Amino acid sequence: MRHRVVYVWGHTLGMKKFKERFDVFSDAVFAIILTIMVLEVPVEVIDGRLDYVQLGQNIGVYVVSFCFVADCWYKHALMFNEVEEVSHRIIIRDFILLLAISLIPAFTKLMISDITQTTVMLCGAAYLVVTVLEILIARSILPSKYNDAEEMKTVYTYIFGKTNLSSILLIAGFIAIAYFSPVAGLVLFIIIPIRSFISNASKQQNLADISELKPVGVSSFMKLSESDKRKFLAFLRRYIHEVRRADSDSDAKRAAWEHFVQEVQRSFGISEQQASEWFRDAADHRAQAREGRPPVDRPSRQAVQRMDGSGGYGRDGGRERHTRQHQA
Repeated sequence: MRHRVVYVWGHTLGMKKFKERFDVFSDAVFAIILTIMVLEVPVEVIDGRLDYVQLGQNIGVYVVSFCFVADCWYKHALMFNEVEEVSHRIIIRDFILLLAISLIPAFTKLMISDITQTTVMLCGAAYLVVTVLEILIARSILPSKYNDAEEMKTVYTYIFGKTNLSSILLIAGFIAIAYFSPVAGLVLFIIIPIRSFISNASKQQNLADISELKPVGVSSFMKLSESDKRKFLAFLRRYIHEVRRADSDSDAKRAAWEHFVQEVQRSFGISEQQASEWFRDAADHRAQAREGRPPVDRPSRQAVQRMDGSGGYGRDGGRERHTRQHQA
């Protein structure tokens, strides 16, 4: 069994290094794509005169494509943030995503050469494929980010479901508009990355905040009404922010916990005991603060993943404890 632990430790270390190289590779691909696009913007001088109208049109096409690719990078970074290991299936899907995104410069060049029904619709089709692939990867990566994968898939659908569907419908609608008016369709495409950029950060933060709840807390949260969900998320966001800002200040942690409990009691009738059962670390912070002891640093979420042979850790306290047990 000792050899098994050593193998898992080595596999985990190797996968973490691979994940780092994978991130570097992905960032490099995005950087190259953006560089190629700007190099494809022609600047024509005819008889010593610059055609400002044509230049403005070319830059406009570039801006639309740049915003879309930049938003793709931003969403890609958010998806893989805090993920220490990725499966081969996710890697393959991500390569397909990068392949689709790398075609954007080609379609951008086509639109710069001539904004026609065909060129704009082809670019819209590429946007649609990229958006669908992003949704598939975001859902498949949840088990790598959260222990309670099934519960978090439900939460992900709640948070992102309407946004994802509306994004797909918007792109499809803009493609249809481009069929009748290519210029109008191209202008409308700029809405997609702007809308996505504005909404994605807050939605990703909501997903991260809910992941701090235990499975029973997630299940209870999903039973709340829409207005109560929004209200609870606001309380939860404030509590997590105050706890992180408090750092090692036990009094500040206690005050944050008591304020959180008062808010959920007043709004939802949830007792302090129920709140403790919902929240992963709330009970510990409460007890430690009241006893005047500094809070115990818990291992990260990745460090408490189950020992399933895929490079995770046991729930019994981490790598060193696991090794000592098998050596004994």
